[in-house]
Amino acid sequence: MLGWRLQVGALAILMWTGTAIADENTERANRLFDEGKAILDKDLDGACAKFEESLQFNAQAIGTLLNVALCDEKRGRYASAMAKFTEARDRAKEQDLDVHRKAAEEHLLALGPRVPHVTITFSEPPQPGTTIVIDEKLIPFDSIANHPIDPGPHDVVVVAPGHVAYKARFEATEGKPLTLPIPRLEKSVGVKRSRRTIGKVMTVGGLAALGTGVVLGIVAKRQYDSATENCNRITVDGNKVWQCESPDFAASGDAHALGTVGTVFGGIGLAAIGIGAVLWLRGSSVDQRVTVVPQVGPEGPGIAAVGHF
Repeated sequence: MLGWRLQVGALAILMWTGTAIADENTERANRLFDEGKAILDKDLDGACAKFEESLQFNAQAIGTLLNVALCDEKRGRYASAMAKFTEARDRAKEQDLDVHRKAAEEHLLALGPRVPHVTITFSEPPQPGTTIVIDEKLIPFDSIANHPIDPGPHDVVVVAPGHVAYKARFEATEGKPLTLPIPRLEKSVGVKRSRRTIGKVMTVGGLAALGTGVVLGIVAKRQYDSATENCNRITVDGNKVWQCESPDFAASGDAHALGTVGTVFGGIGLAAIGIGAVLWLRGSSVDQRVTVVPQVGPEGPGIAAVGHF
């Protein structure tokens, strides 16, 4: 018995909380609506923003919905206005609100000739799963003929599985029909290589990089030997330094830099050979998407193979 009383009490609290929230939202919606009416004559955009926010807190307010529809109409969004006036008319019929219904019907009658309509056509039958989006809104296939749309510029995107997306911008003119042809969508092309093929490419490329590094190292060694040919190594304060009279000694710095470049190439080549050998010897013939990316990190140069193995 005690448990039943606790359950009833909890239910009553929940119902009271829900009612309190609903009353608070309604009060806020009414306040926003009144604020919008107060500035309607001098600030249309500000008033419309108030009406739209009010409708969010009380979506059942038909009067607010009519005002939001009227805002769309005054700002030239005729298709959007018609959609809201239609909703207001239907809801007014259900609730026997004749004044609201008549107001909605009058605006619908005046707006009809002003709404442009777009018809979307395809140069070939669309692929299964094709999606049409206009201004980030999904357009069902049963609405692609004489689809009402606001006057002004619009963006259309058509996407089909395995095909390149078609994107375009078009302009709708008040009261005029528009045909929007969609060309044949090109098939998307993906670069695919087997792990074994990638391994071969990386190994060959690694050998080339390693060879370049060796050649640069040999050239740098010769330049360094030439630059220090007439120099002696002496000890100064416990450190080995060069004592040179040859003006060519300055070239030893260039030789040192060239040797560093050779070391980098050699490191990249060794890394590529290592990764390539693993992919080559252990790779399968199944196609995988793999991208080879050279990289230089805190520990030195290298190569990364990015993808699914």
